[in-house]
Amino acid sequence: MGFRYWFSESRGLIRQRDESGSFCYPEVWNGTSWVTGSPYVLDAITGMGEDPWSCGAWADRWSLARAERYAREHGIVLDS
Repeated sequence: MGFRYWFSESRGLIRQRDESGSFCYPEVWNGTSWVTGSPYVLDAITGMGEDPWSCGAWADRWSLARAERYAREHGIVLDS
């Protein structure tokens, strides 16, 4: 099991658990723990919006190394 990571200016650090090749709903760091993200978080990581003409948010895909660096700087536990 592992994670994929993104960062959004509006949502912060986002992770998505990879379990046996099947991806789970994305989670966001809320300052103390990981919580299930809203549908807009899923929109942000897929680049899809509520309809074919819009995207409510956007997130940049981050490598594990970049997520680890950010987590150290901000006191985030990546695998909790």
